[in-house]
Amino acid sequence: MGRPRKCSALNCKNKTRTGFTFFKFPLHSPQRLKKWLSAMKREDWQPSHLHVLCIDHFEDQDIDRTGRWEKLRKYTVPTKFSSPEETKKRKEAINPQSSTYEGPASSTTSNGKPAIQNEGPCQATKHTPRISYPKKFVKWSTITDEALVQIESFPYFFHGDYCKPQDIQWAPDNFNKTVCEQSGNIIEVKKPWQWLGVDVRGPLPATLNDHKYILTVTDYYSKWLEALPMQSCVSSEIAGHVKVIISHFGFPLRILSRLPRDIVEEINRDLKEILNISVSLVVLHQQTGTVDVVTQHLTDSMIADLIAQHGADWDVHLPAKVFSLCFKEHSETKERPFSVLCCKGRQPVHAPRGLNDYDYSKIQDSSFVVH
Repeated sequence: MGRPRKCSALNCKNKTRTGFTFFKFPLHSPQRLKKWLSAMKREDWQPSHLHVLCIDHFEDQDIDRTGRWEKLRKYTVPTKFSSPEETKKRKEAINPQSSTYEGPASSTTSNGKPAIQNEGPCQATKHTPRISYPKKFVKWSTITDEALVQIESFPYFFHGDYCKPQDIQWAPDNFNKTVCEQSGNIIEVKKPWQWLGVDVRGPLPATLNDHKYILTVTDYYSKWLEALPMQSCVSSEIAGHVKVIISHFGFPLRILSRLPRDIVEEINRDLKEILNISVSLVVLHQQTGTVDVVTQHLTDSMIADLIAQHGADWDVHLPAKVFSLCFKEHSETKERPFSVLCCKGRQPVHAPRGLNDYDYSKIQDSSFVVH
């Protein structure tokens, strides 16, 4: 896993994975970003998608806590920061070699008890109660981005801290649809097991087998779902599960993924090695989550129920949940995914399939439609 990130505010020591909520900088809105930077008072500094700001720098009324996670209200700007002058004075006050050092301050209240010193936002004091968690179950922080909250297909339980020292950059659904419509390229999904989508969900509560993630592979036509528990979300483990799925159902045309580009490239390299093939099976495509939104939501609901009912051993009960979902009538097709995929004479393809007129750049610029 990537190392925890530190809050970007001056004089703030909060880090991810400490139970705080962190917000990404509004890089998508230059005007708001300018206001954020002005409030922070950091000279000659620009944030990237890796930088975050903790919740302690926002007013309570600017935080929306009505949903599954805390998020910022529209047009919110952080306000609670220490100025550079205050930071300098604080450093001098605690530096014994400084001429302004006065030693540890001690004050008392009217009843003679030591007064609690206010150390500013994000500064943990000795009297601050801390919650301890068992080593087996790590308390994760939440990194949220209000642009992501708008995305219809964004897995709400997907965590900001990914296995790389970066975040998955989920594409907004409306942005991707606009691009595809302008391109004029349409790929029609007309048969089972032609085009699949792969996603990673997690981290979830760690099981006794130390599983924290779920790999999901969906057939866009039949709505068939494969969901497999994983201890980590590295490319080799993802590729290993995809190999097993292919051994059962054969080769699809290609598999769409909205994982980061470098992860997709690593998965393709691993698949080429373990399947002894020369083609790249996984194609980076930001429509991955919206080709079949209904099944995405059914999967989200299934996993949420699974975690609620079987917190410590959800990985043991996962196959039964997936089996049940695949044998129920799908609300969109009015058929059972099992019947569509397995009961209509389809024969598995045992070698990589050609794309005919579609090269990778054309696939990435195309919009998928299921018939």
